[in-house]
Amino acid sequence: MPSQTFTGTATTNASPEAVWDALDKAKTWEGISGVDDVFDELRDSEGRLSGFKFRSTAGGREYVGTATPGERLEMRLLTWNIATSEIRGSIQVQTKEAGAGTGIDVTMNVESVSMMASFGFPIISRVIGNGFQETVDNFASKLSENSST
Repeated sequence: MPSQTFTGTATTNASPEAVWDALDKAKTWEGISGVDDVFDELRDSEGRLSGFKFRSTAGGREYVGTATPGERLEMRLLTWNIATSEIRGSIQVQTKEAGAGTGIDVTMNVESVSMMASFGFPIISRVIGNGFQETVDNFASKLSENSST
């Protein structure tokens, strides 16, 4: 099945603690490449974000997907496994100190889920890839905003 990886790097003026706090809020994930909005937030017994649903639009079609927990290294790395009817993959955010703020490295991996879905994959991957760095820059700005709300 076809697959694609997208990467972007940005810096936010938020502290690593504030960034980690923001990453634990579902609304923070709105606007990351391909995510129009999020809903149905889930929390685990410790109160941490443990999943959510999201909507995406590609090629004039709306897709509803789920995000479930992947690898998590407190204060350093957070991965969400993502799935829709057309794609599956992951989005990972790694954090690092960057002067007075925090650097983030964002990696999104997506792959088609079936031979039929692979026909639409070029459109979906183009939508995700167009402006990926710009969405990472906006995501970094949002991390600062969402750390205090």
